[in-house]
Amino acid sequence: MAEVFYYDYVTIQPWTYFLTASRFGLTYVGLKGDESVSPIFSFYPHRMLVHDPEKLAPYVKQLKEYFAGTRKEFDVPIDISEFGTEFQRKTLQFIQTIPYGFTANYGDIATSLPNATARAVAHAVALNPVLIFIPDHRIILSNNQVGTYRLGQKEKVRLIELEKSHLHGNL
Repeated sequence: MAEVFYYDYVTIQPWTYFLTASRFGLTYVGLKGDESVSPIFSFYPHRMLVHDPEKLAPYVKQLKEYFAGTRKEFDVPIDISEFGTEFQRKTLQFIQTIPYGFTANYGDIATSLPNATARAVAHAVALNPVLIFIPDHRIILSNNQVGTYRLGQKEKVRLIELEKSHLHGNL
């Protein structure tokens, strides 16, 4: 039997986000419209999606607070236990330690992880299923260019600028 992921949507201009959670925590953040084709099922095949706004309410609340500039850290559970390889999970866990409003490059992260290369880190970052909550938008190229992002380069720049604009606000 397929494992159930609960989902809901939240509109925070200019996007409507699609969030899923297992019974253990948040498993995916993407955009409404992409859930029926790829990314969710390319990350987690054979899942049954059940619409349950109540189960997703804590995640929706924290995402809204983040975009309002009143939340600098997420404290809801995240479940990437079935995502990718052990290295990819460790890379994403490390990314969660990068402070709000700051950026690091792929090479910086590679030097912080055993037997890692910038390329392997970049691959793990590109596959991040839990955007924003695992802040891979904070990872940039070594030449200080922003690089690519699943929601597009403009969105990555917007998230970096959002954090910088609220950095010295309500901590």
